[in-house]
Amino acid sequence: MAVLWRAEQDEVRYELRSQGRTLRLFANGVQHSEYHPERLFTGSVWDLLWLPVLFRDSRRVRRVLILGLGGGSVVAPLSRFCQPHKMVAVDMDPLHLQVARQFFGVEAAGVECHCMDARYYVEQYLNNPNAEPFDLVIEDLFAPHDTSVSRALPADRNWCQLLARLVSADGYLVMNFGDWSEYRDSWAASDLAKKGWSERFRLSTQDCHNAVIVHSRRAVDSATLRRQLQDQPLTAAALLSGKLDYQIRRLA
Repeated sequence: MAVLWRAEQDEVRYELRSQGRTLRLFANGVQHSEYHPERLFTGSVWDLLWLPVLFRDSRRVRRVLILGLGGGSVVAPLSRFCQPHKMVAVDMDPLHLQVARQFFGVEAAGVECHCMDARYYVEQYLNNPNAEPFDLVIEDLFAPHDTSVSRALPADRNWCQLLARLVSADGYLVMNFGDWSEYRDSWAASDLAKKGWSERFRLSTQDCHNAVIVHSRRAVDSATLRRQLQDQPLTAAALLSGKLDYQIRRLA
């Protein structure tokens, strides 16, 4: 793979590598984002972050908040399948935002980007009495650390309850964990965390160890998701070819 761009900040080495028209953003050798101008599916964890919009009519998802934009791998699929009125993205890493804007087409998609700490953004947003809730909140907060990645914020009671307050009465909260044990050992997996949600699911893919946890305000089911995917030519073809690969399990 050719290196198109590189930078270093706070002992983290960033590289944007290309393979054909596919672009991949790495930090200390760990991949953080992927983008292809003509492909919506990565075959990896980024597909799982937007997939829940197809549990029901995706046109209901009008307002989207992305906490932890990275390079912005989820922006193109959300624009294609939801066409939201508003997309807001927060990332405290200015180099992530630079790559997202310069190489991953985020500006062309009309995303409102904020370079700031996600917790500070959420707290300030919720303090605004006129703040509107979001139909989809994607929490994908991972910070580069040596040659691995770890969650930038623990999924503790305070943080999970703040996130829940952002979500509309028909909305979804999607949280990305490094693996199942990271989720299982967090407050997010507790019985108290179920309050306010009708359904919770785990999404995973064979490509990585991540556990993506979906919280839905309304009752949804995996059969409807599969039917919605098969009813759309793009997603049906991706399922058939294996370019869209996922496993789903309802959480008790």
